[in-house]
Amino acid sequence: MDRRTMLQTAVAGLVGLGTVSGTASAGGNVTATASNGPLVYVGTSLSYNAYDATTGDHVWTFPTEGSSWSSPTVVDGILYAGDNGDEDDDATLYAVDATTGDEIWSFTDPGDWVWSSPTVVDGTVYVGEGGGSATDGWDYSVFAIDAETGDLVWEFDEVEDRVQSSPHVVDGTVYVGSHDSHLYALDAETGDEEWSVQPATGRISASPTVVDDTVYVGVDHSGLYAFDADTGDEQWSVTDKIQGVQSSPTVVDGIVYFGEGNTSTHTGALHAADATTGDHEWTFSEPDAPVTSSPTVSDGTVFVGEGHHEYKDISNDGDVYAVDAATGEHQWTFTNPDDSPVWSSPTVYDGTLYVGISPGGLFAIDADTGDKLWSTDDGVGRSSPTVVADPENGNSVDSRIHLGTLGHHHEWMGVMPDSGGDDDGTDDPPVDDDVYDAVATLSADDSDQVTGADLTILRGRLIDGDNEIDGVTVTGGDYTLLRGHLFN
Repeated sequence: MDRRTMLQTAVAGLVGLGTVSGTASAGGNVTATASNGPLVYVGTSLSYNAYDATTGDHVWTFPTEGSSWSSPTVVDGILYAGDNGDEDDDATLYAVDATTGDEIWSFTDPGDWVWSSPTVVDGTVYVGEGGGSATDGWDYSVFAIDAETGDLVWEFDEVEDRVQSSPHVVDGTVYVGSHDSHLYALDAETGDEEWSVQPATGRISASPTVVDDTVYVGVDHSGLYAFDADTGDEQWSVTDKIQGVQSSPTVVDGIVYFGEGNTSTHTGALHAADATTGDHEWTFSEPDAPVTSSPTVSDGTVFVGEGHHEYKDISNDGDVYAVDAATGEHQWTFTNPDDSPVWSSPTVYDGTLYVGISPGGLFAIDADTGDKLWSTDDGVGRSSPTVVADPENGNSVDSRIHLGTLGHHHEWMGVMPDSGGDDDGTDDPPVDDDVYDAVATLSADDSDQVTGADLTILRGRLIDGDNEIDGVTVTGGDYTLLRGHLFN
């Protein structure tokens, strides 16, 4: 693992929790209720909103010039998100205080929409833009923007259709898909193309997932593909009897989970396949509409929402399903009271499943039973809800990222980390007052592994110079790094 990957935004103060995110917009915030967190953030038609994750009480609103379909990302208490353009179709990426909703900076690009969710790595925000069609004069690009100032770092404008896919950054490479049917690998520092591949003629709408040097990506009207992350060479594909994949794949314990269907098909399905070979494990075929929501995996359960289709004579139920991750057996169904599609991907935090239903609202559902806990009526669009345990200092680590299954702004995206439990089944030690968040420095006077070194917790990682030190024990305080956090 190189220094760039090591310094990707990691969990800060969220061991054993589950999600994070924020919101942004133009115009100034409207504060309703004070809250110290955790907060859940989600985009609505023309704003981003923060709610108390426990009660659903509204905390603040940040209005946007255009539709807020981009899912927010929070790093060090700053929320990054975009909109789909004002009356002149000028899209804006915002940096917003995650606690107050106050705007810090904005970056506007004429003639584009921000469809994708920002990815923040090593002080740089990566995001895709583009809307409409090239024949109508629309532009399509991937941008790298300074996370502190909002200044443009580089622009990759070789794509020929919109970039709705959210970038995934691993080992200094940006992986992103486009509606021009190509998957691109770009140098994260310069924006230069490393390689590109066209798996099929369908659009790539969802984000790629990178696990163990393999890039997994879904293609509309085609299937699921696995590519070598270094070369772009195809490893395997699942296309037989698949109607297309519009959602992002999720990889957990060697199994890749992906939704099937597109807006022109009658039905959808949730599939599980071997992540190394692509061999079929199981199929859950109960959804009667395309599964355009990306699967979320938590505690052995896969959660996924049902999208919509274009056939007017068929109901758009928009139900949410819980399925056993090992067997594909149905556990429960949350029946959408509005028969509206679920475009957003579920987020799990502290036993609660959060999901946006368009145009209904944000729903909080008991992850074990499927019972509704609370809901809003703000008309959530395609933005996925995300939760921040500590809005003032916390980072955006939604359950799909923190639990290792999928995300759009973290190096753990797409892979389930070790459970951290002991062989006897006991859980990780609890977080106590001696957990050190980024950035704290400890001095080790004596250690079998580290002697006389100054160790720094940098963005959730224990750093000695340019080297990452995982699992090190520092005597003199007997602190142990576990999942990016220090315990004593």
